[in-house]
Amino acid sequence: MKRLIMDTSNQYLMIALYDNDHCLEKIQEIGSKRQSENAIPALSSLLQKHHQELLDIDEMIITLGPGSYTGVRVAMTIAKTLSVISPIRIKAISSLAAYAGFDKCVSVIDARSKKVFVCAYENGVPLMNEQLMLISDFATFMKDYQDFKVVGETQVVDYPMVDVDLADHIYQLSLNIDPVPNVDALVPCYIKDVEAKKICL
Repeated sequence: MKRLIMDTSNQYLMIALYDNDHCLEKIQEIGSKRQSENAIPALSSLLQKHHQELLDIDEMIITLGPGSYTGVRVAMTIAKTLSVISPIRIKAISSLAAYAGFDKCVSVIDARSKKVFVCAYENGVPLMNEQLMLISDFATFMKDYQDFKVVGETQVVDYPMVDVDLADHIYQLSLNIDPVPNVDALVPCYIKDVEAKKICL
């Protein structure tokens, strides 16, 4: 099975190509400001290098947010377009879960306006609902998770950066979920109420 994995929801542009369980190649680079420009050329280059066509892909796995309003839509638009022209299966993973993988950790994503998206995970299972909180409240929140490492956009909460393999995390998490039954109805996950009302996919 040929799988394409994409995360354009936050600080990275991540694209990976899998053949069954084997990762042929992955790109993970800081690029949140230009993902809409770089995603298609990077994807085309990756496919061409491995002599693949988009229509050869059996399954595409994307992140659905929370995160950048524009960024989340990049991979989702590609997935939706593909689903119209091919029998591809689409799976969608939380962007917070993608950072966490199966580690025992608190995942954070910059929500701007001095806020962060937060969720705690263990063994790939969320221990709470994904939530939005003030950065100033994060230290108090972490008192309940003192033995958890912090992953994601850690710099916004004054924690050191932790390297994560987003492609592997997303791939492993995807093995435990079903494909999206109605791709047309798939929309980005926005925790901010104001942004949720703007969804126009």
